[in-house]
Amino acid sequence: MIAKLQVVLTERAGNQVRALLARDETTAGYGLRVVAEPGGCSGYKYSLALAPAAEKGDIIVRQDGFDVFVASASASIVHGVRIDYVESLTSSGFAFSNPNASDPCSCGSSFSAPERDGNEDILWQQVDEAIQQVRPFLQRDGGDVSVVDVTGGVVSVRLTGACGGCSSALDTLAGVIERQLKESVPAVERVVLAS
Repeated sequence: MIAKLQVVLTERAGNQVRALLARDETTAGYGLRVVAEPGGCSGYKYSLALAPAAEKGDIIVRQDGFDVFVASASASIVHGVRIDYVESLTSSGFAFSNPNASDPCSCGSSFSAPERDGNEDILWQQVDEAIQQVRPFLQRDGGDVSVVDVTGGVVSVRLTGACGGCSSALDTLAGVIERQLKESVPAVERVVLAS
């Protein structure tokens, strides 16, 4: 099971994303969606897009100045990816390196993924579905919650907005979020706040 979803952007890649986000005022507050999707000559390929917000089922990875959104269904494939921005005389663009990927193609744009643990994907999905039931209640009060990690029955969440700095954040965590997750997903043993 993934201890904590890791998506690493080099300084150059982070600077490029921030520049793209700052280029147009309509992308203020956007994040970067990272997807590993079927395609290419080896089985999977990465794609990037600017996105206004996380979608249902996304895991949010905080970066300096923006968030990275990864669909929980592809978390085990994306986990460990290092994204760089490279420039040469003939081209420029984002480059991906993932130690968990296997059999990269000769063109360097697609890869094979190791066999995934189906239980891991199912647990992430179950936790996310349960969190979606809680989010509207928090959002009514100006707060929100996102799943950061699911490991061995422990779910790590991040409270944002009004909930993030609220003096009753631990009450919200125990009384609302943890109760809902435990009722909906029997494999959840406890819920903790992400650091």
